[in-house]
Amino acid sequence: MHCTPSNTLILNFNYTQTAKQLYARDTDEIIDIHGALNNERTPIIFGYGDELDDDYKRIEKLQDNDFLENIKSVRYHETGNYRQLLGFIESETYQVITMGHSCGNSDRTLLNTLFEHRNCISVKVYYHQREDGTDDYSQLIRNLSRNFNDKPAMRDKVVNKEYCLPLVPIPRKHTEESL
Repeated sequence: MHCTPSNTLILNFNYTQTAKQLYARDTDEIIDIHGALNNERTPIIFGYGDELDDDYKRIEKLQDNDFLENIKSVRYHETGNYRQLLGFIESETYQVITMGHSCGNSDRTLLNTLFEHRNCISVKVYYHQREDGTDDYSQLIRNLSRNFNDKPAMRDKVVNKEYCLPLVPIPRKHTEESL
């Protein structure tokens, strides 16, 4: 059964307006989760976001707030963006589409929240295609796998490569044999 979402949310991890300029339609909602350049209402959030790591528990036990200053989940409370994201994912089923994000550990807690949520039906990756014909799809999937604690859910939700596309396709070069 094919399901088309009634709403589109662009969760922008970049600090610029690129996502808005290149991908957003007038009806799309955009959340600049890590803030936006030159916008006092949404200050830039730099830091680390892997509270699922064992080292994070050791940092908390140090009882020194300076170590928590640049933890993203702490900084997310400076704006309503994270709460707005939670409202979106609670509202209906959704598909996550990653574009240009490494899916690495620096956003692990947030990505885990998105990927393992009961309303997430799939995770589709747009990958980087290289001039030599190789790509980083497998690397992205390995990074993405670290964001899942529930490995069966990962295997169920991640879209197979055959249904994914390069973010910027490189045209195949015509060889003399094909002319």
